Amino acid sequence: MLSNDVLQTVSLIKKDLSLEKDALPGPIASVDDLKKLLVPVINYLLDRDMTRLLNALYRIDISESKVKQVLTVEHPDNIASKLADLIVQRELQKVVTRRKYSS
Repeated sequence: MLSNDVLQTVSLIKKDLSLEKDALPGPIASVDDLKKLLVPVINYLLDRDMTRLLNALYRIDISESKVKQVLTVEHPDNIASKLADLIVQRELQKVVTRRKYSS
């Protein structure tokens, strides 16, 4: 995977989650790094602004059934991690698709 794809994915996530520029600090060299940095943000939104998180998941276009499954089936300690996986996977899919059809 191109590192440019990861950078574009970070940009999309920041836009869709309405995050500030420096909201995901640290070096992001891979998708795994991005997921690790996203977990605390998702935990914060789960605890303090669930409406914002659900609106963002809708904007990102993550299947409602997948979100419901994570929220109802997963252990509470794993919810943020699973949501981060879904978010990164979907945003990366958008980046790859846009690159494929932009040429």
